[in-house]
Amino acid sequence: MKSHFDNDLSDIGKWPWSIVPSRAFGDKRLKDADRRVLGALCAFVNRAGVCWPAMETIQQISGHASRKSVFDAIQRLKSAKYVRQLQPKDYQETKTGWKSNRYQVLWLGDEPKPTFEDIQSAKKLQLASDDEPTHEEIGGVGDDTALNTLSHTLAHAYARAVQSRTGQVRNVASEINHARRLALSDISIEQVRAATVQACDQALARRAGVPSLADVARLIDGVQ
Repeated sequence: MKSHFDNDLSDIGKWPWSIVPSRAFGDKRLKDADRRVLGALCAFVNRAGVCWPAMETIQQISGHASRKSVFDAIQRLKSAKYVRQLQPKDYQETKTGWKSNRYQVLWLGDEPKPTFEDIQSAKKLQLASDDEPTHEEIGGVGDDTALNTLSHTLAHAYARAVQSRTGQVRNVASEINHARRLALSDISIEQVRAATVQACDQALARRAGVPSLADVARLIDGVQ
């Protein structure tokens, strides 16, 4: 189940697709509105099903008119054992507790609670605005699926920056290997964007060709 919405959030952390528990589709306890919210949650989960998009984010992706409708849907999903709300005390977090709700999507309904490491790894897939006010943590994702997704995101960020600065369209597929190396180095999307703009400006000043992502990577290495 894919979420369809007006604003493209693919550059800031969510998956470009949602893998939803298949048992939800035939469950008559759920409304279509509940399945839309479940799909929105699943756009942010890690392998353990952990996620914490804000109510506003879920509302935007699922197309609900109000936060209350999102809240009501989550309550029904919790009651039907598709979603578990995680408590900060169970993971020895800060004294003040978490600043946003942590959820676990339950594929089968009887999964064990996630480990502390599961919670930490899920940070890579949350929008910066949905987490505590910390440094952007989109880089350095652990598993291959997440790494591939981040690599494509970085490559697209480069291509968009090139097009906006020079009007030239770049082949994203040809830049994936360089994007993967940047992803493994914990390079952020904003770093790629800023360095691409700088590289394009330098190339235009020299009347040189459009910089490759390898050129951008060298520029990033030079300023770190």
